[in-house]
Amino acid sequence: MLLGAATILAADLKITPVVTPDGKIVASFTAPSALTNDAREVVRSALPLTLAFTVELKRPAPLWFDKTLGSAAVEAHVQFDTLEGRYLVSKQLNGHVFWSERTESEDQMRTWITQFDRVPIETHDALEPNAEYYVQVKLHISPRQHFPLWPFGRDDGSGRADFTFIR
Repeated sequence: MLLGAATILAADLKITPVVTPDGKIVASFTAPSALTNDAREVVRSALPLTLAFTVELKRPAPLWFDKTLGSAAVEAHVQFDTLEGRYLVSKQLNGHVFWSERTESEDQMRTWITQFDRVPIETHDALEPNAEYYVQVKLHISPRQHFPLWPFGRDDGSGRADFTFIR
């Protein structure tokens, strides 16, 4: 019903996968260091900042690529209103806004954009009992203050939490 080693810290992402009583997978995660000084400068300039997280449930494969069983796309958007001195924060799950709020506190805004609780991961197949799985989360921040020399995209952060599905 629950799982083995659940919470890990990797690349500044703390991930906790949970199997619900009805067999669905949800993941909670935080990225406390995602709001870097460069990102804070973008927000203070009144430009919108987006933290896009890709959450995937995978099963390790013995030889080749791991099989992706399900995924979710979550985003946090923040924009500073310079006239009112408030941050507008909204969150999306798979392209649909599910939460929005305003605050004058930078600390509150930081918490809101870097913390997600119980994000549902829609799976294509049923999980196999007593099998190993993992939840992987990748972070992309836009816009960027600097551009890397490498022309291809890369993650701004990522993490992984392994678990055993026990039934």
